[in-house]
Amino acid sequence: MTTHTLRRWGAVLFIGGLLLAAAYLIFPDTAHNSLIRLAAGLGLAGVLLALPGLVAFQLAQSARARVGGWIGTVLLVAGIAAAEIPHLVMGLFDPSLLYDLDAYHASVFGQMEFYGIVSLAVGMIVLAVATWRSGFYSRLAVWLLVGNIVVSAVGSSVPAFADAVRQPAPSYLLMGLLGLVMRQAAVRPGAVASAQRESATSPVR
Repeated sequence: MTTHTLRRWGAVLFIGGLLLAAAYLIFPDTAHNSLIRLAAGLGLAGVLLALPGLVAFQLAQSARARVGGWIGTVLLVAGIAAAEIPHLVMGLFDPSLLYDLDAYHASVFGQMEFYGIVSLAVGMIVLAVATWRSGFYSRLAVWLLVGNIVVSAVGSSVPAFADAVRQPAPSYLLMGLLGLVMRQAAVRPGAVASAQRESATSPVR
């Protein structure tokens, strides 16, 4: 991956994270609210940008974080896709499908969302460890992932906190900030070239 490509994908991840954060800041409590189409549209656009951005995040450090990095990334990407895409598509194109949330959560898509959240959480932890071990990005990337894990854990166990901060808006903002770390790595002297050289010689880990 060239420095130009890394900077470009960093911008894509950053924008995707911002769109998702904005979507959940305005996401209404009920699907009967007309604002749901705007929020769902922003969120869907954010997901479609963030997912390839996360793949690019791992691709850049893959020479130093092969197995762990890819396992974490696949789990994280699959988790976000399962947790977000179904209800965002419904919210954008047919909000009436979300009028009865109990029925939605009992459906196949509701079950996908539950397993997606589990996959997302595990993937984030694995990717944080792999990123720390790789050393390709600055330590800020690790702290953003750790902060995301903490915010998500507190939000899931303290509903009042989750409501106050409009969770998962903070989590997606932290995820988007990884894009700025990618752009920072692109201008660090020799970082990308060093990773490319290591890709042919470093052991699988």
